[in-house]
Formats: sequence, C-alpha cells, structure tokens
Amino acid sequence: MNRTVPVFYLVLILFFGCDDNISTKSATNNTVVDSIEIITTFINNDSLNEDLFAKRAKIFLQRGNINQALRDIQTALDINSEKAELFILLSDVYLVLGQTDNSILSLKKAIKLNPDDYIPLLKLSEVYLLLEDPETAIRYANKAISLDRYNAESYYIKAMGLMENGDTNQAITNLRISANYDSTNYMTFMQLGAIYTARNDSSSKTYFTKALNIYPSDERALYYLGMYYHENSQFDAALEKYSRVVDLYPQNNRAYYNMGYIYLVEYNDYENAKLMFEKAVELSPSYVEAVYNLGRTLEVMGDYNGAREYYWKALDLLPNYPLAVQSLNRLDDIQIRNNQEN
Repeated sequence: MNRTVPVFYLVLILFFGCDDNISTKSATNNTVVDSIEIITTFINNDSLNEDLFAKRAKIFLQRGNINQALRDIQTALDINSEKAELFILLSDVYLVLGQTDNSILSLKKAIKLNPDDYIPLLKLSEVYLLLEDPETAIRYANKAISLDRYNAESYYIKAMGLMENGDTNQAITNLRISANYDSTNYMTFMQLGAIYTARNDSSSKTYFTKALNIYPSDERALYYLGMYYHENSQFDAALEKYSRVVDLYPQNNRAYYNMGYIYLVEYNDYENAKLMFEKAVELSPSYVEAVYNLGRTLEVMGDYNGAREYYWKALDLLPNYPLAVQSLNRLDDIQIRNNQEN
C-alpha cells in the first residue's frame, strides 16, 4: 500500500529540494504554453528523442499538469530506460501524486543506473524526511555527502533529519557548513534563526538579517526579525519591521496584532492599539487574543460597553477563557462601585 504525504510538503520538495531541473522562477501562462508548443513541434519531428519528452514533462509538472507529466516521462522511459535522470524526474511526479513507495523505487533505480550521482540519494533523504524517518534520511544524506562533500543542500537536508532526531547541536553544525558552501540559501539562515530564537539566543537576529539580505521583502524574515526586536524590548525597531510586513502583506493579521500589543502595553497609545487590533480582528474574526485585547483597549479608553462586547466575543470563541472571565468580573465590579457612588 502506497504511503501518502501532505501536499504542502510535496511543494517544499519540488521547490526547495536539491534538483534544480525544475525552475522555481515564475513564468506567465503564455510563456509556458509557448514552451510546450515549441517542444511539441520538436517532438513531432523527432518522436524518439527521450530528452524532448522529459523537457515537456518538466514543464507540465511545473504547471501542475501531473497526468500529462507522467505520460511524457513514461514515454521517455519507453524510448530509453537506462537514463538515470528520467527516473529522478519520474520520482518527482510520483511524489506529487503522493505515491512515496513508487518515488523511492524510482530513485533507487536511478542510483543503480548512476551510482556516482548524489542527487537521487539526496532526494531519497528528502522523501524519508517526509515519511518521518529521520534516521534513514540522515543515512542517505551522508551518502550524498560522501559523493560530493561541497554540496550545500546535502548538509541542509541532513540538518533537517538531525533536528527531527532531536540532535539540535549537530543540526546547527550542518546548517553552518551548508551556509559556508552556499551563502545565498535563504532557508538555511531561516532555520538557524528559528533554532536560536527557540534558545533565546541573540544570534537569531544575525541569521534573520542574512535571510532578509537575500530576500529583502520576505514576509517571514521581516516578521521574525520584528519578533526578535519585540522580545528584546526594541519596540521602535519592531514596529518598523511589522509595518513593513503589513505594507507588503496586508493580510498578515499577526503583525497587526503585535503592533497593537506594543501600542497598548509599551506605549499606552490606545488609539493606535485600537486601530491595530481592529484590523487583526477584521482579518481574522476568530483570533481570540486580538478580540480580547481589543476589548482590553476599549476598557482602558473608558468604553466599558464596547469592552464588554468584545470580552463576550472572546468567550464565544474560547469558552471559559480566563482573561475574558476576569475582565468581565472586573467590569462588573466597576459598575457596582459606580452605582454605589451615584
């Protein structure tokens, strides 16, 4: 029985994996269609050329036309079943289909045909990572490294296996090696930043900054760098990063929430806090923390009825939410005192 994996993991394999045969650069539909038409014309004139079918299969795969990609790669293999690259491409197609067993078999066939190529070994490592088998993933990554010790991606994939195995120190070592061999790999720096964030280590700032230098408008790098500044009480810098996030990615409700929290708790700027929390709630009505803190902001602004409304909304979203219960009790006490004074 074939094992299956979630689609979003498959996307990571295709677009962050070691095989650069499938371009990650976006292309317009017209450009892709023209490419298919051109290759089809060549195929019509040379129908026994397996490389042409493989090229068209890659484009189909890139477009998400999986059945056409599978058909073309199978045709290519009918023409020449001794070419390792074709089995590597076939493994990619099977992986997108969720047929991990067939993907593994295809990669092992590629290794048998060309045992000196590190790519199928590294792809096997990726597949076993998806299957939550880090020890096997590490084993294949080590084999890939033994064939090409300067390939940055091999150390990166090995690091992911080590992370899954709980060996964070060795994961850091391998990520650093990967970064030394490829200083343009955004994901390497993001992983290092995430690890050091979890350790409350200020080195995280360095790695998120390096990731941002590679992709200056990247949402995650901007957000996590903002989080670093936020958690280290550099609130102006945090607001600058969060503002950049929402300028570029206006659907990022967490950046709005974090700005609201800074305005409310650190700056006592209730008008701006209210605006930020309102935006977070507008984007995500079920964001209970944003709903609660909007109520909290209204309370400190003296709008007790508005505050009560949002505290009840928070309780609707999360029954017995302690902060909302405490806040409603506090408002009840305020109301009782006001009634007694009057």
